[in-house]
Amino acid sequence: MTDPGLIVDPASQIIGTNNAIAFSDARAAPLRHLLGDSSAPTVAPIAVLMPDSVEQVQRLIELARTVGFALVTVPNAAGNGAGLVGGNKPAAVLDLSRMDEIIEFNADSGYALVEPGVSFDQLRAHIGSLGSSHWVDCDENGANSISGSINERAFGYTPYGDHLLMQCGMEVVTANGEVMRTGMGALPDSDTWQLFKYNYGPYLDGLFTRSDFAVVTKVGVWLMPAPPAYHPFMVTLPEVAALEQAIEVMRALKIGMVVPNTVMISHRSADAELVRVSDAAGLVSADSGEWTLYGALYGLPENVQITWEMVAGALASIPNAKISTISEPPQDAAWSLRTRLMHGEPVYSKTAEQVDRKLRFSASAPMEGSAATAMRDILQASFTQKNITFSYEYALTWRTMFMQVAIGYRTEDLTAYTEAALETIATLTAAGFAISHDSRELTTAVSAAHTGSSLQHLYRSLDTALDPDGILRGGWSS
Repeated sequence: MTDPGLIVDPASQIIGTNNAIAFSDARAAPLRHLLGDSSAPTVAPIAVLMPDSVEQVQRLIELARTVGFALVTVPNAAGNGAGLVGGNKPAAVLDLSRMDEIIEFNADSGYALVEPGVSFDQLRAHIGSLGSSHWVDCDENGANSISGSINERAFGYTPYGDHLLMQCGMEVVTANGEVMRTGMGALPDSDTWQLFKYNYGPYLDGLFTRSDFAVVTKVGVWLMPAPPAYHPFMVTLPEVAALEQAIEVMRALKIGMVVPNTVMISHRSADAELVRVSDAAGLVSADSGEWTLYGALYGLPENVQITWEMVAGALASIPNAKISTISEPPQDAAWSLRTRLMHGEPVYSKTAEQVDRKLRFSASAPMEGSAATAMRDILQASFTQKNITFSYEYALTWRTMFMQVAIGYRTEDLTAYTEAALETIATLTAAGFAISHDSRELTTAVSAAHTGSSLQHLYRSLDTALDPDGILRGGWSS
């Protein structure tokens, strides 16, 4: 099937003429930018379908089955959480940008229920318009879909930084067109859908992240009450010894939940890239160190003061480190951006077409200084000799340290850079540093090599059971 009219014409009867277009249409240019690159051979989509309701999603799935095409889901214009294009069946993009309703915001219980097109910016603005001070833990990009971020199992920067952990209740449309609600939403007239994560029986929500098992049409998300006191801090780390000691110090503070947010340790390259992408005024300070640690304390003012004395005492043991806080802030553009992120504020708002193309992946490790330098050494050995420019940073979460890597590329560089990234990933994996996250350009190759035969067999079995006709496809079965 190469004629988009075979999809567009019948779809127009469901969603309207303006909402069913050919993939070659000028209005689909952002999606062509987003979906044009992949590490797997692909068949380009031939149409774009933009429903505005669950009922329309159901009817489009039935149309796909009848006509014989697949659907690749994209939550909104920022493109995060997009599915993969792969295989040999003709495909249409299921663009959910028009499904952008904030269905409920509950200030008393601190949650929201949103459709997939809702962005972090949109929810923050809605909460502010109602006079509430709840924080929305966010990605750097405020245009990102909240549902897409949960799908990617992303981490933000406040104490609510684990986005999948803070998700509660989900509605999906399966490949047979059935609407299913997880958690307490599975029970008729339940009033705890966004309050208690687990349904009676097997817990299912995770099946619908990083997968193509269903189309997510609603997600619940817990929101953080604004704390009475917020105390961000920054520690400059001029050399490897300081980096290693900082991680050793932070391990006990993180596991003990003394420092509750996602602590970032960014290489100078990552801070410079954040400033550039955010179009921020100012520069990264020349004396900020090779690496910079960012964390924050939250709570009652008197408790924060007592806790900070303990944290500051621990940080003082780091050799040659310099500690800065909000009371004496450094004149550094990265500091102002990082403090916003730890406050639940995105630092830019851009669609997929406005953001530079990047290969991204994260490797996981224990929170140990030696692990951080071992991962760094592998990166430098792999990319520096190939003259590939990259940026990286470490994220310290509950008990895990993630090294997050980003490589900017042009389309003509994709093949060579993908090969280099996969070689690096293989070396990291052989050293025991498992890959936890990756960008869509790498997913097909990484998933095939890093999930193991037993897990792959289970994924295929689930895919066959849930989508025998291959109507939906994305992360694991493309």
